[in-house]
Amino acid sequence: MTPAKPKLYFDLTTLRQNRSTSLQANGVTRTLFETAKRFHESDMEVTFICHDARTNEYVSVHPAPLLEAGDLTPARLPDLLGAPVKTFQAEKYKQRKFRKFFHRLRHVFRSQRSKLNGALSGEILDAPLSDIDAPFLSLGNLEEAQLLSEYVKSRAPYVPVYVMIHDISPLRLNDLEEDLGAKLWLKKLTKTMTARPHILTNSEYTRNDLLQFLAEQKLPAPQSTSVVHLAHEFQEAEPLFPLRQRPKNGFFLLLGDIRYRKNAKLVFDAYLHIIQTEENPILPQLICAGAIPNGAFASLNQEQKYTPIGNYVTIVQSPTQAQLTALYKEAIALIYPSLFEGYGLPVGEALWMGIPVLASNATSIPEVGGDYCRYFDPRNEQELAELILTTLRTKDALRAELPGHSQLRTWEHVKQDIWQTIETHSASPEKHSNTPDAKAEKLEET
Repeated sequence: MTPAKPKLYFDLTTLRQNRSTSLQANGVTRTLFETAKRFHESDMEVTFICHDARTNEYVSVHPAPLLEAGDLTPARLPDLLGAPVKTFQAEKYKQRKFRKFFHRLRHVFRSQRSKLNGALSGEILDAPLSDIDAPFLSLGNLEEAQLLSEYVKSRAPYVPVYVMIHDISPLRLNDLEEDLGAKLWLKKLTKTMTARPHILTNSEYTRNDLLQFLAEQKLPAPQSTSVVHLAHEFQEAEPLFPLRQRPKNGFFLLLGDIRYRKNAKLVFDAYLHIIQTEENPILPQLICAGAIPNGAFASLNQEQKYTPIGNYVTIVQSPTQAQLTALYKEAIALIYPSLFEGYGLPVGEALWMGIPVLASNATSIPEVGGDYCRYFDPRNEQELAELILTTLRTKDALRAELPGHSQLRTWEHVKQDIWQTIETHSASPEKHSNTPDAKAEKLEET
C-alpha cells in the first residue's frame, strides 16, 4: 500500500497584498514566493490558499500560473490573486470624529466598488476550504499571520498553524507610546499570539528578541518557537544593467531604502571621511538599489552635508530581477550598513553571487554572513572608511576567499527545515477530539 503523501495548507495572501513594483524589493514576499515554489515542486500534497476578500473566507488556489512561470512579476498579482485589500485603521482618527466618519465612508465605498467591478476576483482563486485536515503555514506579513491564525482557531482549533515572524523592528525602533504604526503592529502581534500558533523565526536573533518582547509585555507564549534560517541562494535572470553607462571606477552596491534603519548615510559619511583625509582618492560609484522613493537622497541632504559626495551616488528604484542580477555580478562589493534586520537576504545573495560583503555587525546579520563577511560597527563611519579602502586594495584576494554554493543555504534547504519543524511539532488532527483529555493536551513549548 502506497503511504499517504504529507499534507499542508500554504497561505499566499501576502503576495496579494504586495504593492511593490519589484518583488525583490521586499524580503518577506521574496521568502514566501521562493519557499512556495519549492513546496510546489515537491511530492507533498500542498494546498495553496489565499484569503478571499469578497467572502472573508480562505479559498484554494490553482498554483501553476503563479509558481511555474519563472520569476514573478508583481504587476500580475492583482490579476491572479485579486487586488490588494486595504484595512481601515480607525485608530488613526481617534481624536477626529468627523474625519474618521468621512474616511470610514470612503473606505466602505471603495471596498464595495472593488467588489462590484471584479477587482477582488483573482484568476486562480478557487473553492472555499472544507474538511480541514492538515497544518497551515504562513510565511507572510504579520497582518496575514493574524488573519490566518484567528481563522483556523475559530474553525479547527486543534489544527496547528505555523507562522513566521521576520522581525519586530516596528516595536524596537519606534516609541510604543507615541508611534501609531508601532501601536497597530503591537495590536496585530497580540492577536496573533492570543491564537497561540507555532512560531518560526528566520534567525536566532529574531527568536530571542521576540521571546524577550513577549515576556516584557506579558503577552501569551506561542505553542513553540523554531529557527529556520533563510537562503543565500539568488535566482539569477538574464543580466540587464540598469544604467546607460557603467561607472568608470566600478561601484559598490547598497540595497534597500537609503533612509531609516537601512542606514545608507553611514556609507555617505564614510565617503566624506575618505575625501577629507585622503589625497585625491579614486572612489567607485555608490549604486543604491531598492524601493527608494523620489527625493530620498535630498531628504538626507537637507543641510547640504552630502553635497560633496552627491556625484558618487546613483539611485536605481525597484530593480527587476534581471537588473539586480547584473548589479550583483558587477559590483566590487556589497555594503550593508543596516542598523536592524530580522535576517538580511542581500548579504546572503551577494555571497551566492560571488562578491565580497562589508556588513554591519548588528542584530541578525552575522548569522547570515558567518565568517565570509567583513564586519563594521554601523555607527562608526571611520571604521567603515578604512574597510572600504582596504577592500579596494585587496578586492581580488577577498573574492578568492568567498564560499562556493555548496557551502551556502538554498531555498530547498529552507523548505526541508520548515517541513521538519512541522513534522516534529504537529500531531495529526485526527488524533484530536472534543474530549476533556484532548482539550487539555498541550504541545511542547520552547
